[in-house]
Amino acid sequence: MTIDNARDGRRPLNGTVDFSMMYAAHDAFTRHLERLLAAIDNGRAGTAQTRAGWVLFTGQLHLHHTTEDSSLWPRLRASVTRPEEIAVLDDMEREHAQLEPLLGRVDAAMAAADTGALAAGVRELRDVLGAHMRHEESEALPLVATHLGAAGWAAFGQDIRKRQGIRGAAVYLPWLFDGAPEATRTQVLAMLPRPARLLYRRIWEPRYRRTL
Repeated sequence: MTIDNARDGRRPLNGTVDFSMMYAAHDAFTRHLERLLAAIDNGRAGTAQTRAGWVLFTGQLHLHHTTEDSSLWPRLRASVTRPEEIAVLDDMEREHAQLEPLLGRVDAAMAAADTGALAAGVRELRDVLGAHMRHEESEALPLVATHLGAAGWAAFGQDIRKRQGIRGAAVYLPWLFDGAPEATRTQVLAMLPRPARLLYRRIWEPRYRRTL
């Protein structure tokens, strides 16, 4: 299977591993931070909706990265042998750690209602997180495809779903698709079992919209 993301400035991957869900998650993180910046610029930094959105974002990012750190990278580290491949995994761990103080800075600015510091913190977080995600896509995911394959990628997906649980999925899917292109929504939904698709359309998505 060929996964062509050239239109998004991404490196096309040729192989049997479908990283559509990872790309969709990365795009959702980017959209969320852009929405947060728009809210700040429009004078809505201190609203309950903006604060709740920040809590949602940090929760999704924490789940995403802690599962990578505990499930994906250790499996991959056990499989790679070349120094340059090990260096990529070292980069992934270091970049995750670099995000923590940035998240803390945004937390502090939001708590202090310091709009200037909040905007600066979110912009820095957007840029650093964006660089990390592009690095992961261009260097780490090809290693996953080569060394873990579809079975290893599926095991990571199973681990993240276990951590997430059904309640987490009820929030994650509507958040993932909030502002996503219809093509992404169609592609990702097709990967899910029919009960999950029905729950999303009939319950999870309408409930998410009511809370906006």
